[in-house]
Amino acid sequence: MSVKVAVVVMAAFSVMAGAAFAEPVTVTVPATAMPWSLKANKNIPFGRNDGTKPIEVKGGDIVAGKEITITATGGTSTIPGGPTFGPAGQELFIATDQVGGSGSIFPARFIDPAMYPVHLNELIGVFVDDKGALVARPFAVGELFQVIVPPNAKKLQFGLNDDIFADNAGELTVVVSAVAAQ
Repeated sequence: MSVKVAVVVMAAFSVMAGAAFAEPVTVTVPATAMPWSLKANKNIPFGRNDGTKPIEVKGGDIVAGKEITITATGGTSTIPGGPTFGPAGQELFIATDQVGGSGSIFPARFIDPAMYPVHLNELIGVFVDDKGALVARPFAVGELFQVIVPPNAKKLQFGLNDDIFADNAGELTVVVSAVAAQ
């Protein structure tokens, strides 16, 4: 299992204490889920806009300055009946800043290039405000990821890195939990 770690930091960022999740939060992310709403983020387009809405986690430790861990299991495919790939996506298909089969770009285009490569159908996370607008850059989750919640974040959304979502199949189980204070 590969581990990706990132710290989302903004200017004048200070760590704030907040209530911990009573229990880890588990959500199911269908293979058709887009990582963010194109309606709420018109200047951050990707793909055909043919997927389902992002899956959200809100409350609990989605508080600026809290460090959270995201783990994912399960499998998705880019076509019904096709090969299944885990949360890290198709290892042999890098889908970062190029144009996909739809003629559009992948969501990974907006991820910090220091996190490349990002693979087709890899799990993507993004922090958004109450209206679904991004408050920080998206990030590739893969199977395991730790991140500090950025300022102004109210929700954490999940979807896949793809440009055509409607023909995807499968799902991922995603668990979000607080990192224990040391």
